This record gives sequence, C-alpha cells and structure tokens, in this order.
Amino acid sequence: MRYEFGCLGAVLLLALASPARAQVTIPQEYDKVIQPRGAIAAFGNEGFGDKIDMNSGALEIVHTDVDLPGNNALPVRVARRFITGDRFASGLFGIFDLDVPYAHGVFGNHLNNPKGWTVSAALAADVYKRCSQYGAPLTLWFQNGEFQPDEYWHGNFLHVPGAGDDEMLGVSTLGAHVPSDGNTYTVVTKNGAAMRCVPLAATSQAGSQGEGFEVVFPDGTVYTLNQMVSRINEQIAKPIDQYALRAGSGRKGIVVTPMAATTFTLPRVEVRLYPTKATDRFGNTVTYTWSATNPEQLLQITASDGRQLTFGYTAGAVSSVTDGTHTWTFTNTATTYTVTNPDGGQWIYTLGDLFSLKMSTTSGCGGQAYFGTPPVLTGTVQAPTGALATFTMQPIRLGRSWVGQSCVYYGSEPLYDIEPVNFYTLAMLTKKITGPGLPTTGLSWTYVHGPENACSSDCTASSPISRMVSVTNPDGEVTRYTFGNMLMTNEGQLLKVESGWNGTTALRTVDTTYAAWNAAPYSNFYGGSPRGRGDYVTSNYPFPKRKEVTTQQGRTFTWEVATGCSGVPYCFDTFARPTKVVKSSSP
Repeated sequence: MRYEFGCLGAVLLLALASPARAQVTIPQEYDKVIQPRGAIAAFGNEGFGDKIDMNSGALEIVHTDVDLPGNNALPVRVARRFITGDRFASGLFGIFDLDVPYAHGVFGNHLNNPKGWTVSAALAADVYKRCSQYGAPLTLWFQNGEFQPDEYWHGNFLHVPGAGDDEMLGVSTLGAHVPSDGNTYTVVTKNGAAMRCVPLAATSQAGSQGEGFEVVFPDGTVYTLNQMVSRINEQIAKPIDQYALRAGSGRKGIVVTPMAATTFTLPRVEVRLYPTKATDRFGNTVTYTWSATNPEQLLQITASDGRQLTFGYTAGAVSSVTDGTHTWTFTNTATTYTVTNPDGGQWIYTLGDLFSLKMSTTSGCGGQAYFGTPPVLTGTVQAPTGALATFTMQPIRLGRSWVGQSCVYYGSEPLYDIEPVNFYTLAMLTKKITGPGLPTTGLSWTYVHGPENACSSDCTASSPISRMVSVTNPDGEVTRYTFGNMLMTNEGQLLKVESGWNGTTALRTVDTTYAAWNAAPYSNFYGGSPRGRGDYVTSNYPFPKRKEVTTQQGRTFTWEVATGCSGVPYCFDTFARPTKVVKSSSP
C-alpha cells in the first residue's frame, strides 16, 4: 500500500501562542499504536506500588496515600500513578498523576482546533459533539502540511485505576451490549463500560465546549466525566517533501520557499475529562469539586456518607491532603519527590530519568533503529522503613509478526510504516531491593527479552507468532512468559507461563488457548474503534479463554470450555462467558 500527499493550499494557519515544545516524528510514537497501551498484561513482583508489564517491560508505580473507609464501596481515596517513557507534562502531583477514572486522548491544537477533542463532522457546529457523534478527530492542515488523524492521534481511552487504559469504541449498528434503561449509549469499552452524553462542567477549562461522558460500569457504578482540561503535548513532525516545495505552476502556481525549515509540525494537547461525580446502584454518591479558576486543581472529594478529603496547592501542584484530622504533605524538588505521612514516615522517589525519555529512533519505512546506544536509566523508591527499590530500564526493540508492509509517502519522501513491524519501548532490565533486614547484596530480579520474532513480507508458515521474556528471581528461579505478537490474531495474549525453567524443561507449565474473536454468539459484543492504525481487533472484540492445560510433576490438568451447545462452536454466552466447562486430568 502506498499513500501519497501532494503540496497543499496557499492558506497557512497560524498556531496559538504557546511555549516552546519538544517535537517527535510519527515513527517515534509507534509504541502508542500497539495495543494494549497502558494496560498491565501480567503483573510481576510488586512491593513498592510497582507493576511491571511482562509483555513490554513497561513500569507503572501506583501508591495509595489515603483511603477512607465508609458505609459503601465508592472510594474516597488519593492514589498517585507514575508511568515511564516520553512523558511531557507534569501531573497533579508533579511526576505523578491523580489515579482516578478519566477519559483522555492526544489531539491537534491550532487556530481551527483550539480545544483539542474534536470529531470529524459534516457540520462545523458538530465537531465538539465528541459523545453523540463519537469518532476520529479532524484531518488538520498546518504549516502548509496535512496531518491525518492517525498521524497525530492514537485513539481515545478510558483510564480505570487498577485496570489501565481501555479504548473507547463507538457503538456499532451490529449491536454492542448497553444497558436497557431508556438512555442512549454511543460509546462502549472492551471491559463492559457503556457511555452516554452529558454537558461539560461549568468549571471546565476556559473555552471548552461540547459534551462529556457519563460512564456506566458493569457493577452499576456511574462516573460523570465532564471536567475538561488540556495539557500541552509534544508537537508531531513530518518532513517537508522537497519536490513539492520546488513545484510551480503545476501545483496551482504555489511556490513555497523552505528557508531553514525541513519539517511540518503540528502543536498538540492531551485532553482529559475528569470525574465530577460518582454514584453507585444504591444512590450513594462521591462528589469531586474542581477549582473554577484553575480547572485542573481538585479541591475536595466528598462522599454522601460524610467522608471528605481536602487538597492544598503550591505552585500548581498538590502540596497537602487532609481528612480533617490527619495531613499528608507532598514536596517536589529538582531531583526527588517526597510524601510525608501523618506519622512522619516518608516515601522518597527519584524517578526523573524515567519520566521524560524521548526515544532517539530513525524515521522512514521498513523498521526502526536507535541512534547510538540506547541509554540505561535508573529510578529509585525509598519506603518509610528505609528499604530502597532501584529500577534499571533501557529502550529495547520489540517485534510483531505477519505485519503487511505498507508505507506512507509524502511525494517521494517515505514517512512511516502504517503498521510498524517493530517498535521501541522503555523496558525493565533489573529490579533490586536493599535495606534493613535484607542480605548485604540485596534482592534482585532480572528481566531478559528473547528474540523479536518480527516478520512482514518475509513471513512464512514456519515464522514465529510469539515472543518470550524470562524473569530470574532472587533465589535463581527462572520463569518464562510467552506472548503472542501476530497482528490481528494473538497480539498481546499471554500464551504460556513456564515456572522453574532450568534451560530445558520447567517444573510447571501453563498453556492457554483462546477462542476466535469473531465466533458466535459474542462476535458483536463490542463497538468499533475509530482508529485506522493499530491492532484494533484486540480492542474491539473478546478473545475468551477456551482451554488451559497445566503440566506439573508428570501430570496434566485440563480446563476447557465444552463443545456441543446448540448453534455455537463452544459453549459461550453473548457476553463471552463460558456456560459449560469440562475439567480433567491424566494420567
């Protein structure tokens, strides 16, 4: 496949005034195309709030500072979330974000798109109907260059604490499952949330307009996400086609003199819709009160049962949280982030090197390479007990299999692969814990990724469709995890776990087989992704577990979904839940 763009119209759009921004190319964001993004596929050893995705090696740190118990399950909680990689803007807690449910996406930001989250609509008045006319954003023209949605935007996501990011999908005519309560639902997620439309909160960022979302979760809890804020994000850059620049009368008489510029760049923002209210199925509520003058500042979390947390700020970041009796304080310096508990105990974080890494990779088509040697980076977390966790990470290249080779060109200039055959991600190398009561050398975990196993036009019937990562524990035990990497088939699925691997065999092996995504009766369970790039099949459809075989000490234990149910290949219901399971063992 070959896409081509020519020289564009004569009208140049001017950017909104903004600070100087970093810029990235489209290939440098290949990792954002790969799904699941931000979801933890399989947890590793945890102890300092850290969660390690065994598939990609990504690190996430989530720490709950205060969680007030009440007479219902709605949380009145302050939890902070840190994710590694190419972070650009600071969060409510400096390098940490407030870990609450919210919807988000990265959008273009210029004169014709000043508040980011738009949809491509037939009428200009409808571009902010982001809920009722849910879809991809507009194609944008800037600096005489064209930016298609899939070049600057990677989808919209619902972040749920503890579950990562779930892509927001448009309800299709095929019939996604939504509540039958008389409301109109336009958006769903793979994990069963359904969304209806509400107006934006009056305390949203100045100039915000259009709709927010009311999210109904499977347990009946409803979150109103309509506090809109935006943060400056990296500009996206594309190379200028020199042939087009030299064109004269053959291009409507337009002659563009490149001067010193060699790229088109598009300013971008990350748009977030934070909660203003949560309601459970019994009518209990939690209200989130936001500042009218500083829309990203949360002032209070208040429950209908009397629980309440109040936030204080210094220089735009949270500096204190109090429940009326106890106070937690937060201090941010150039090198460390410190949380002081009411009893005086402190959590000390030194994570700056893991916060703002920009991948230095090649552009063009046919695969990526790293400029120079990928850096080795470290970050630390110190607990109140004095124990210290040190995380060592490095950009590594991961591969995908059976990826069709399709390049986008601008005139004669190759820009990027529509579906990357490989991509770079910041991955865990080692985790080490030292401190009181531990061995002098500490406790260490080592993570090693196996071969990329990438292929595109060179794929054959014998090409691998998975890749593996091994983890060595402090006692020397090795566990191997095998994940699928075949586009539109098994990408991201955990296929095998081998515990006690000695180089030849394992003490325990668990093999998992998944049912096809388009099998009856659940094939229409989800909506459709508005993205044109990425493995949208893994976001749109379920891959329910069909069979699990555990081999240990010479015996085999099998769990599998039965066959023979009327009208379906396996005994699943319309929600992809098994209705009949067979368990067996041998010998």
